[in-house]
Amino acid sequence: MYAYKAWKIFYTKKHLKAIYYEKVRKKPSIGLDKISPSKFEKELDNNIDIILRKVNNDTYKFTKYKQLLFLKGEKKYPRSVCVPTLRDKLTITILNELIIEIYGSKCVTKMPQVIINDIVTQTSNYRYFIKIDISTFYSSIDQTILINFLKKKIRKPQVLNLIIKAIRTPAITYPIKIRNDTLNRTSGIPEGLAISNSLANIYLSSLDEKYGFNEEIAYWRYVDDILIFTNDKSFLTVKEQIESDLNKLKLNINDKKDEGRIDIGFSYLGYQISKDLVSVRESSILKIEQSLEDLFRHHKNYNFKLFEWKLNLKITGFITNKHKYGWMFFFSQITDIRLLFHLDDLVRKFCLRYKVKEKLIPKRFVRTYYEIRKSLYKTTYIPNIDRYSLQQKIDILSDIYGFNISKLSNNEIELHFNNVISKEIESIEKDVQPIS
Repeated sequence: MYAYKAWKIFYTKKHLKAIYYEKVRKKPSIGLDKISPSKFEKELDNNIDIILRKVNNDTYKFTKYKQLLFLKGEKKYPRSVCVPTLRDKLTITILNELIIEIYGSKCVTKMPQVIINDIVTQTSNYRYFIKIDISTFYSSIDQTILINFLKKKIRKPQVLNLIIKAIRTPAITYPIKIRNDTLNRTSGIPEGLAISNSLANIYLSSLDEKYGFNEEIAYWRYVDDILIFTNDKSFLTVKEQIESDLNKLKLNINDKKDEGRIDIGFSYLGYQISKDLVSVRESSILKIEQSLEDLFRHHKNYNFKLFEWKLNLKITGFITNKHKYGWMFFFSQITDIRLLFHLDDLVRKFCLRYKVKEKLIPKRFVRTYYEIRKSLYKTTYIPNIDRYSLQQKIDILSDIYGFNISKLSNNEIELHFNNVISKEIESIEKDVQPIS
């Protein structure tokens, strides 16, 4: 679809309001303006009118992003995530919809589970593998190259200018609140925005097309992680070719060497894949084990119902806003059932070690696995928040989180519920980060 046509469809008052309630509201975040969802909603019509007027006049300006830093491990640079204000978040969410409409599958990131499933089906067809990791991907993207790519497809000035403004808006560290001049965006694109992944995929679309349609190899890419299968003994030449193509895009490959025979086994996206077994990489197993123990070690900080709720969410994950969250969802493509029995046994041992006195019958990793694989959209074993009624949300807020809901309006109940679920997402997603 052409940008002019897409613009008329997406940037309307009706659509902005619908997307706010459907997407933005369910992931509450507060930018540097400190405007909360409840305050934003009191002026929702006015906020939307401001967005529409300014984007159409090409005068829209983004507020500086709140920059959050997340540690990725020893000797690694922390991951920088930018949090926009609610008004900017709504604007960028619509902008991302528009980009996807224009570019289609070129800018959509495949789910890791889909990629892993495809990889497993191809392991018997090739002899060698090579893994390539792009160094500091998002911050290394050349804005001039990216904008030139966009100009080939996007002819409407308002669309292009809005993208440029979004990626060049500076960020301020939080909570320190010291301006980081390096983030005044003359290069790179910020992580954490709705458009970030779409733009990153567009930037590498030429690489995906060149190697993805090469019949002599099998090629997969998840963000900055590339995996290639080949039968050619000179498979290292492929690495040299890709490195040359990446250099043209002003991107570099990490020096860490990882290539060899497929039958010996390899890891990718946290999975450990061998000829006869699909399991989880050791470091990812240790991460979920440590996460479970941390929860048990601090169980006295919660009332029993909240502890049980958090433990079960960590085991099963949950569905909300049509997205699946949790360790078990991420690693749903494994065939190593013994690992899941091990984790269930570990939970049982933690119950005994930390003397959880109340009658606790935790959910199980093994059953969760089969529910995901065989009856995901029918099961009630895994919470599907999208199906919860207002009364169910009230019960969870009052019985589990201890909210006094007697004086809360339905709208306030929804906001509080979205907020607690957002925090649970942050908690269980830590079990698969930085992989996801």
